[in-house]
Amino acid sequence: MDATAALIAGLAAGLAIAVQIGAVSLLLVETSVSRGMRIGVASGLGVATVDLLFAAAAAVAGGTAGALLSAHEGEIRIVAAATLAGIALYGLATIWAERAKPEAAAAAPAPGDARARPIAGGGGPRAHYLRFFAITSVNPLTIASFAAVATSLPPGDAAAAVAFAAGAGAASAGWHLLLTAAAGRAGRWITPRIQRGLAVGGRVAVLLIAAHLALGA
Repeated sequence: MDATAALIAGLAAGLAIAVQIGAVSLLLVETSVSRGMRIGVASGLGVATVDLLFAAAAAVAGGTAGALLSAHEGEIRIVAAATLAGIALYGLATIWAERAKPEAAAAAPAPGDARARPIAGGGGPRAHYLRFFAITSVNPLTIASFAAVATSLPPGDAAAAVAFAAGAGAASAGWHLLLTAAAGRAGRWITPRIQRGLAVGGRVAVLLIAAHLALGA
């Protein structure tokens, strides 16, 4: 397999993994809607960076990485489930605390106003980039998915490995930028009440995904 074929394989694998709807995708959409496109794009890039690193690890280690992770799949699922459950519960507690403040309703921002939006968590683009980088990193089983494709790469071919990782990272970045940009633009026309409903629904969905991961461990 030459570098061009490896790049195409990486693009296909990266896109196939990125478009799957999961906890991270739900959190990305909710963050983009409530915090705006700039924060959403930074968050999406955090996810894409992890996909790039996972694809690179799969390209270098191949089936070895997938086999090693599969042997500890139960433990990894439990850690991922606990992390997602913690994020969901913290988010729900934050939303509840904001609703309990009498001044919250009076000071609610207008649709599209990026000020005073605590639902998705504080901090700027850098903080959200790091937050989603960490959230995505707790589930390294993605490497196993990349490894299944990377096994077709020629052993020891650095150019093919780099091309594969670059393709996967580019596909992931492209999808997550599209997703967060669209959600961020939509958020400009959504009222704070709907934003809060989306935040609650998203956190509950993440909690259900966490339960599913734990039960499947």
